Amino acid sequence: MSPDRILAKAEAWKRKAHRLSLNLRLKSIEEANHFLREHSIVLWNAKAELPNLLDAIIGRVANGQERVYGKPAENCYLWRDQIMKNSEFLECRFFSKLATVVHQDLWPYITVFASQNRKQAEGESRAKEGKRILGFLSREGPVRTDVLRKELKLTSPEQGRLFHRAKRELQNQLIIVGKTYENPKTHTHAEMLDFWENSVPKQVKAKADQIDQSLASLKLLSATLHSCVLSKEKRISSWFNWTDGGMKETLEKLIQRKDFVRIQYRKDSYIIPRKIL
Repeated sequence: MSPDRILAKAEAWKRKAHRLSLNLRLKSIEEANHFLREHSIVLWNAKAELPNLLDAIIGRVANGQERVYGKPAENCYLWRDQIMKNSEFLECRFFSKLATVVHQDLWPYITVFASQNRKQAEGESRAKEGKRILGFLSREGPVRTDVLRKELKLTSPEQGRLFHRAKRELQNQLIIVGKTYENPKTHTHAEMLDFWENSVPKQVKAKADQIDQSLASLKLLSATLHSCVLSKEKRISSWFNWTDGGMKETLEKLIQRKDFVRIQYRKDSYIIPRKIL
């Protein structure tokens, strides 16, 4: 089969898997939960290689305005709240620094990197705001973002920018995660911060202790490529901000195992699951 025919087949597979047609679009929260279980790694409304919930609700790729306004965007936001009450799913900045919902099957493999990154962050020289956030969470446990800023006395606009920059860096490294906290009295929402390791059950951490980084990389890259279906190889290196590298070697292992194939077409190289062929 020629490269252009293979890629056309992969594109058709992707449209079906990502629910990019009206007859396949998600119509209920139950269907959305099944969609997330099926893919293991899904974005909420961002347009990228991974499937996203908003496009699957609409049944096609949304335009820029639709990602923010309108009934589908509202449904995506409401479903997000319901989905995150399900103990099977956890949100973190797993893919390209974007909010990503991850199924529990992958938590042990993410924990391998979250634990390593936390140890490294606590031992290295970094922005003092990040150090103070880590220190507070280690001493006091989970805390709302607004409360943490007050406790750390980072209340001015400039201090606030430094605080949020440090928080994002820690989230991008999968060291901490933020969960939505709703005050039952005022119904106001806030972000509750905690270490990734404290956000997963003890058995997940116990399993992670038995997994080395090489195996974790294989599992996470494989799951991501399966969920994406069709991926430009040159973009893969920008997907995972929480690793120091090594994904190129991991990709070669997956290709050698014949889980995926590399298709050269014109000036680009694409990675697709072998099962598509």
